[in-house]
Amino acid sequence: MKNLKALPLAAAIAAGSLMAANAQAEMYWSDNSLTMLYGEDYENPFGDDRDLTTMTLEHVSGHNWGDVFMFVDRHDGGDDNLSEIYGELSPRFSLSNLSGSKLEFGPIKDVLIATTYEFNNWDNDFASGNQDNYLYGIGLDWNIPGLKFFQTNFFQVSNDNTEDDQQLTVVYGAPFSVGSLDVMIDGYIDWSTGEDDHKSDFHFNPQVRADVGKYMGITKSKLEVGFEYSYWHNKFGSATDESVFSALAKFHL
Repeated sequence: MKNLKALPLAAAIAAGSLMAANAQAEMYWSDNSLTMLYGEDYENPFGDDRDLTTMTLEHVSGHNWGDVFMFVDRHDGGDDNLSEIYGELSPRFSLSNLSGSKLEFGPIKDVLIATTYEFNNWDNDFASGNQDNYLYGIGLDWNIPGLKFFQTNFFQVSNDNTEDDQQLTVVYGAPFSVGSLDVMIDGYIDWSTGEDDHKSDFHFNPQVRADVGKYMGITKSKLEVGFEYSYWHNKFGSATDESVFSALAKFHL
């Protein structure tokens, strides 16, 4: 198992070495943000429903070697005195860059080596624990009219506390305007396979945010307000379903 979990790190190191030999790393763009989220009656497969306040620190950037997305969530609240930290680090490595040949065909803009490291630490009235999961596979970037970005990532998952499985992650973003108001709809869809100790689960998690900062004199940064919706079938591989709306404010640093 330790050797299996080391594979994503080894792939990342190998990819980094190849890229260093081919070209000097260059950042094309980046965005950093802080989000506050509040929602009620989040489903808890192991106890009572929860009201959660979540603070998220997020980074996303594009480079000549690929892209990276990372975030850390801090969850607080609920009658079970929940305290939880959850985060993901997801670098993807462009095979166009590694091969020196543009991998484009049809609506597909690029093919990438996709990796993710998930970490989680939780403590509440009935349980405490932690986990480290490792995902590695193939990602595709798509050119879809009307969308700012659309990605599909196919992963083999090495789970810490449950049997290994496979996961499909879809990431999307669609900006539009209503008069002078700029709006963004973005989010992700996760689907994972079922195994002997957990069910197949499906998580649809979009956000709808409007940029209100410019009406408040905030011009160098961006302040968005809106809501997030979480639909989760078989949450955490259990037999529990979730459907929750949450209010949010997101400040781009």
